[in-house]
Amino acid sequence: MVKISVNRYIHRRIEAARKEIETQAKKIRDRSIRNLEEVLNMAARMPRGEIKHQRIRGKLIRVTLKQRKRWLRVAEQAAETISNIATNIDEKEIHAQLDELERLINEASPSKKA
Repeated sequence: MVKISVNRYIHRRIEAARKEIETQAKKIRDRSIRNLEEVLNMAARMPRGEIKHQRIRGKLIRVTLKQRKRWLRVAEQAAETISNIATNIDEKEIHAQLDELERLINEASPSKKA
């Protein structure tokens, strides 16, 4: 009869779980960072003046200076969130930052009533 060390068996399972979690967390982190980099790049184009108009309900509306300043804050928040995701995996904090980013985007967008 072969003796199996329970401690060794459990240790191997824990190590396998730890590696799986690290791998999955890295994949999620990388995907999230890629998505936020796209947000950052698009938001950064607004303050630079590369995008001069936005389409709201089929009408082209000129982007104002005030909106450009707000888009700069969106870009700043996106960069801060990317930095946080790259160094930290605290879900609550990341969700709070994403909520703030979404709020800033809604604030920066022209009124939909126009």
